[in-house]
Amino acid sequence: MGPCWNTRKRTDLGSVYFFGAAPGVSPAGFGIYVCPVCKGRLTRSADRLLCLMCRVTYPIAEGIPDFILEDLGQSTSPVLRSVKWIDRLAGIYETRLWYPIILNLYGGLGSPSLRELVLIVTGMVGPVKGLVLDAACGPGTLGRRVAPRSTVYGVDISKGMLRKGLAFVERDHLSNVHFARAKVEELPFPDDLFDAAVCGGALHLFADTKLALREIGRTMKEGAPLAVTTFVAGNKGILRFRRVRIHVQQHHSVHVFELPQLESYLTESGFEDFLPQVYGSLLVFSARKRGVHGLEAHERPRSEGLPWTC
Repeated sequence: MGPCWNTRKRTDLGSVYFFGAAPGVSPAGFGIYVCPVCKGRLTRSADRLLCLMCRVTYPIAEGIPDFILEDLGQSTSPVLRSVKWIDRLAGIYETRLWYPIILNLYGGLGSPSLRELVLIVTGMVGPVKGLVLDAACGPGTLGRRVAPRSTVYGVDISKGMLRKGLAFVERDHLSNVHFARAKVEELPFPDDLFDAAVCGGALHLFADTKLALREIGRTMKEGAPLAVTTFVAGNKGILRFRRVRIHVQQHHSVHVFELPQLESYLTESGFEDFLPQVYGSLLVFSARKRGVHGLEAHERPRSEGLPWTC
């Protein structure tokens, strides 16, 4: 997603690139991406995107640009190393074999269903129009549902999840949803682009929570809402047991947040208006990107890529 912040042509970009887009794989949709490393402009050539600054090529496979060039199987992060398992999970991810079990096991019996979570998140995001980021999107579980009047860009590390999401998009004839393979810590989008962002069931999986939040915030406009589902040390489900929380942290690198800790992370990452809703050990919260007037100069996350003229 390209660096249009210096030229202030985001509105024009939206009308040029997204009107009449084909489901999920429109070549026009590629115009918004930038290099995830330098945030410089990308040039498209057939089945690849080229960074003019880094001279790095990012392939496009099955209509999905891939911004992860390293072998995640060799990562030091247990979560990233498990990407092949996540790929296999895609087939059951939105079925009764996954969501109800996970929500009730970790969050506690009586946790909101997927349908109820979608309604809660939709209410937090509001009737947003424009561009929406679906961070660690899986098969677009939230993005496909919460922003029908917006253009949604989902990113995930799992090719299997993204392929499944693309199949859903094509099945449902959705012209407003696009996917890319990328890490949330290195998003391929320019600053101040998105009118809202969602992150479903993944914040606890990032090795550096604040880094992920800062990068999400970097791509959001001032005042834009963020809605997240994750887990906390609550009073229901197996996460109410301290021994379980220690185990998942030490052996699986899964964070189980405390509310004051999470609010601190959000504040340090440039967000405000933290509004949590706790259901046992399941947390759904909203926040807003703080305006520049509320940030010290050293706190303002900006990228240093080339200006992008459309």
